[in-house]
Amino acid sequence: MTETEAAAANRAPRVLLVEDDEELRLAVTRALVKAGYQVILAGTGAAALAAAAAGAIDAAIVDVFLPDAGGLGVARALRELFGAVPILFVTGLAVHAVREALAPAPVLFKPFSKRQLLASVRRLAGAA
Repeated sequence: MTETEAAAANRAPRVLLVEDDEELRLAVTRALVKAGYQVILAGTGAAALAAAAAGAIDAAIVDVFLPDAGGLGVARALRELFGAVPILFVTGLAVHAVREALAPAPVLFKPFSKRQLLASVRRLAGAA
Protein backbone atom coordinates (compact mmCIF):
# COMPACT_ATOMS: atom_id res chain seq x y z
CA MET A 1 0.00 0.00 0.00
CA THR A 2 1.39 3.40 -0.95
CA GLU A 3 1.51 6.35 1.46
CA THR A 4 -1.33 8.01 -0.46
CA GLU A 5 -3.49 4.89 -0.21
CA ALA A 6 -2.71 4.57 3.51
CA ALA A 7 -3.62 8.22 4.13
CA ALA A 8 -6.88 7.80 2.24
CA ALA A 9 -7.75 4.67 4.21
CA ASN A 10 -7.17 6.48 7.52
CA ARG A 11 -9.12 9.65 6.79
CA ALA A 12 -12.71 10.23 7.75
CA PRO A 13 -15.24 9.80 4.90
CA ARG A 14 -15.97 13.12 3.18
CA VAL A 15 -19.68 13.84 2.82
CA LEU A 16 -21.01 16.73 0.75
CA LEU A 17 -24.15 18.14 2.39
CA VAL A 18 -26.35 20.20 0.06
CA GLU A 19 -29.20 21.73 2.08
CA ASP A 20 -30.65 25.25 1.81
CA ASP A 21 -32.24 25.26 5.29
CA GLU A 22 -29.45 26.66 7.49
CA GLU A 23 -30.82 25.26 10.74
CA LEU A 24 -31.14 21.76 9.31
CA ARG A 25 -27.73 22.05 7.62
CA LEU A 26 -26.10 22.86 10.97
CA ALA A 27 -27.93 20.08 12.83
CA VAL A 28 -26.98 17.48 10.21
CA THR A 29 -23.40 18.73 10.20
CA ARG A 30 -23.11 18.39 13.98
CA ALA A 31 -24.47 14.84 13.88
CA LEU A 32 -22.17 13.78 11.06
CA VAL A 33 -19.04 15.35 12.54
CA LYS A 34 -19.77 13.75 15.92
CA ALA A 35 -20.11 10.40 14.10
CA GLY A 36 -16.68 10.84 12.51
CA TYR A 37 -17.43 12.23 9.06
CA GLN A 38 -15.85 15.23 7.35
CA VAL A 39 -18.62 17.48 6.05
CA ILE A 40 -18.42 19.84 3.11
CA LEU A 41 -21.31 22.31 3.23
CA ALA A 42 -23.34 23.89 0.46
CA GLY A 43 -26.62 25.78 0.56
CA THR A 44 -27.24 25.86 -3.20
CA GLY A 45 -26.66 23.67 -6.21
CA ALA A 46 -24.00 26.03 -7.56
CA ALA A 47 -22.15 26.06 -4.23
CA ALA A 48 -22.33 22.25 -4.11
CA LEU A 49 -20.73 21.86 -7.52
CA ALA A 50 -18.02 24.42 -6.69
CA ALA A 51 -17.25 22.65 -3.40
CA ALA A 52 -17.25 19.23 -5.04
CA ALA A 53 -14.90 20.39 -7.80
CA ALA A 54 -12.38 21.39 -5.12
CA GLY A 55 -11.86 17.83 -3.86
CA ALA A 56 -13.05 14.25 -3.86
CA ILE A 57 -16.10 13.22 -1.86
CA ASP A 58 -17.14 9.79 -0.64
CA ALA A 59 -20.88 10.47 -0.55
CA ALA A 60 -23.42 13.27 -0.83
CA ILE A 61 -26.63 14.24 0.91
CA VAL A 62 -28.70 16.36 -1.47
CA ASP A 63 -31.94 18.21 -0.81
CA VAL A 64 -34.36 17.56 -3.66
CA PHE A 65 -35.57 21.18 -3.78
CA LEU A 66 -32.83 23.82 -3.79
CA PRO A 67 -33.29 27.54 -4.45
CA ASP A 68 -31.21 27.54 -7.64
CA ALA A 69 -31.31 23.98 -8.93
CA GLY A 70 -33.07 20.68 -8.60
CA GLY A 71 -31.43 18.02 -6.50
CA LEU A 72 -31.62 15.53 -9.38
CA GLY A 73 -29.57 17.88 -11.59
CA VAL A 74 -27.02 18.35 -8.82
CA ALA A 75 -26.81 14.58 -8.39
CA ARG A 76 -26.23 14.10 -12.13
CA ALA A 77 -23.45 16.70 -12.10
CA LEU A 78 -21.82 15.07 -9.05
CA ARG A 79 -21.86 11.71 -10.79
CA GLU A 80 -20.26 13.28 -13.86
CA LEU A 81 -17.47 14.56 -11.60
CA PHE A 82 -17.01 11.46 -9.41
CA GLY A 83 -18.63 8.53 -11.17
CA ALA A 84 -20.82 6.34 -8.98
CA VAL A 85 -20.70 8.52 -5.86
CA PRO A 86 -23.43 7.39 -3.42
CA ILE A 87 -26.16 10.01 -2.97
CA LEU A 88 -28.84 10.24 -0.30
CA PHE A 89 -31.73 12.53 -1.21
CA VAL A 90 -33.65 14.43 1.46
CA THR A 91 -37.03 16.02 0.92
CA GLY A 92 -39.97 17.41 2.81
CA LEU A 93 -42.43 16.00 0.27
CA ALA A 94 -43.31 12.46 1.30
CA VAL A 95 -45.53 11.86 -1.70
CA HIS A 96 -45.57 8.77 -3.87
CA ALA A 97 -44.57 10.72 -7.02
CA VAL A 98 -41.38 11.98 -5.36
CA ARG A 99 -40.48 8.49 -4.16
CA GLU A 100 -41.02 7.12 -7.68
CA ALA A 101 -39.00 9.91 -9.32
CA LEU A 102 -36.01 9.24 -7.08
CA ALA A 103 -36.13 5.43 -7.12
CA PRO A 104 -33.95 3.46 -6.70
CA ALA A 105 -31.91 6.12 -4.89
CA PRO A 106 -32.21 6.25 -1.09
CA VAL A 107 -34.50 9.00 0.21
CA LEU A 108 -34.79 10.41 3.72
CA PHE A 109 -38.03 12.28 4.36
CA LYS A 110 -38.06 15.39 6.55
CA PRO A 111 -38.42 15.58 9.45
CA PHE A 112 -36.00 12.80 10.29
CA SER A 113 -34.23 11.81 13.46
CA LYS A 114 -30.51 11.79 14.09
CA ARG A 115 -30.70 7.99 14.28
CA GLN A 116 -32.39 7.78 10.86
CA LEU A 117 -29.82 10.17 9.38
CA LEU A 118 -26.80 8.27 10.68
CA ALA A 119 -28.21 4.87 9.68
CA SER A 120 -28.86 6.17 6.15
CA VAL A 121 -25.38 7.69 5.87
CA ARG A 122 -23.72 4.50 7.15
CA ARG A 123 -25.58 2.48 4.53
CA LEU A 124 -24.60 5.07 1.92
CA ALA A 125 -20.94 5.09 2.94
CA GLY A 126 -20.94 1.30 2.85
CA ALA A 127 -22.03 1.49 -0.78
CA ALA A 128 -19.00 3.61 -1.69
